[in-house]
Amino acid sequence: MTEKQDVNGSNWDYLIVLDACRYDIFQEEYEEFLEGKLKKVKSRGSATPEWLYETFTSRYSYNYISANPYINGQGLSLDQLVGGCEQEWNATEHFQNIVDSWINDWDEEINTVRPEKLTDTALENLEYSKTIIHYIQPHRPFISAGDAEEFGWEAKNKMEETEKTYTRKILDKTRPLWDPIYQAMPYKIQSKIKSVLGLGSDSFEKLVQKEGEEKVREYYRQDVRLALEQVQRMVKELDGKVVVTADHGELLGENGHWGHKIGLENTELLEVPWLEIKEE
Repeated sequence: MTEKQDVNGSNWDYLIVLDACRYDIFQEEYEEFLEGKLKKVKSRGSATPEWLYETFTSRYSYNYISANPYINGQGLSLDQLVGGCEQEWNATEHFQNIVDSWINDWDEEINTVRPEKLTDTALENLEYSKTIIHYIQPHRPFISAGDAEEFGWEAKNKMEETEKTYTRKILDKTRPLWDPIYQAMPYKIQSKIKSVLGLGSDSFEKLVQKEGEEKVREYYRQDVRLALEQVQRMVKELDGKVVVTADHGELLGENGHWGHKIGLENTELLEVPWLEIKEE
């Protein structure tokens, strides 16, 4: 049985988080970049919000450097940022310090934070005894896909919204009634429903339709490698015990599903790496 990921009970000085990084792909790629002891652990969530509120339940003396908007120093809670999420978890109540790389380093051209920019920012903000460094890769948008991908961050977009649409308000309020049925539907049907309701079609499916399944899987793998290249650079500059892990994994076409959502039990979403870097 795979042991649960134990972020707070483990010994580390620097915890490097790769967003949406599956164990199997990481295992196949990491040795070119890093040396250490790798094991498989079970994440506490199938998406970042769930991982956050299930993992960080108290206040911690951590310095959190984040390329993901869900961990922000702006005082915005998950229920404000994630449609249908009722958790009032707020990063400012759980971490001693937060560095908002997702604000300062955001690249409007590709709609994400490039891994090299997060590395630069992290190396300038290491004055705390325990630091978490959260890369957004290999989470979409895939840098490797170039202009082929169209992706918008819901959390970042919501910070700029003045109000939700009427349809969205009704759906959020009634989510407990319809969500179990919706989650059981095939991915393509979910996308069609979203389109009919005027909530936009899923950009992951658009990318798959445009580029093909194998090409999309290769984009994911290449972005894992882009992240590992920067982790390698980061590790060379760190003095202390370093662990590399992920908040959750990613579905890459298994049973016709792509991406990740809160509350799922898929192996591909919950099995993540835990790599204890070999100290020099």
